[in-house]
Amino acid sequence: MAQRKVDHNRMLADARTIRENISRARGYLRRDDFYRCIEAANDALVLKSTSSALGMGRSEVDLLFVEMCDDFSRHPRVIAFLESLGVCGGPFLRYKSGDETLLIKKLTAFRLKMEELEEQAAAKEEKRRNAQREEWLALGRECLDQKSFPKGKVYLRRLVENYGDEPGMIREVGKLFADAGLLPEASEMFMLAIERFPSDQQAWRMAIDAWDALGEFKQAEALYLDAVKTFGGHPMTFLNIAKFYMKWHKKDDAYDYAQRALDLDATLAEAKAIQDAIENR
Repeated sequence: MAQRKVDHNRMLADARTIRENISRARGYLRRDDFYRCIEAANDALVLKSTSSALGMGRSEVDLLFVEMCDDFSRHPRVIAFLESLGVCGGPFLRYKSGDETLLIKKLTAFRLKMEELEEQAAAKEEKRRNAQREEWLALGRECLDQKSFPKGKVYLRRLVENYGDEPGMIREVGKLFADAGLLPEASEMFMLAIERFPSDQQAWRMAIDAWDALGEFKQAEALYLDAVKTFGGHPMTFLNIAKFYMKWHKKDDAYDYAQRALDLDATLAEAKAIQDAIENR
């Protein structure tokens, strides 16, 4: 009697788990999430194929499998995908008790083929994007070399709009502008690069140089000080700030940062020279 009760409880549990997996599969199908749909459907089919008995729940489970297979076979994207493979005609899945292993194989083959084609499409799209990026970069550089600045800006700004999420891309565009003497445009790009990639030290350096070259010392100073907060104090950074303040004729600040550089590296002759020049003025 006890064994019969255990078997009965197991039948109920198996039937309940199968129903839950079928419900999950149909829910994922409604959301066009085919991979999760197939995973849940296969879980249900595996349990059905390994359950020797389901008791009174068998007829309900069989009906749910029929409905799930019909839903899958009638789904517009499933039909379109199969037609793209040349698979037409009757329903892709037709449930019959005892065919669970066959249905698992068909669903697994469907998933593997979909994954394969998605990977091929992604590789093709990546190749297209790479080719487009190189084309715009080459055209933008060529236009700047030929002093066709408006046209060059169009290509390079298009590059930033479409590929600005790639590390180094915005900075590279900024450098092209800087090399062409377009310092305001270069500064804009370097600042955008810093915003997108705060750890890009080259972008910080180039932005400071661009603002400095434009005579926008306030902007350059702000970046220098933010760079110290971001990357920490380094003797060469402090020396560069001291040299910058000397250029700006802010000698007290220059002396202070020369001292900070010397505190970290007493061998920096340039820092000592700055202090000597200020003391002997």
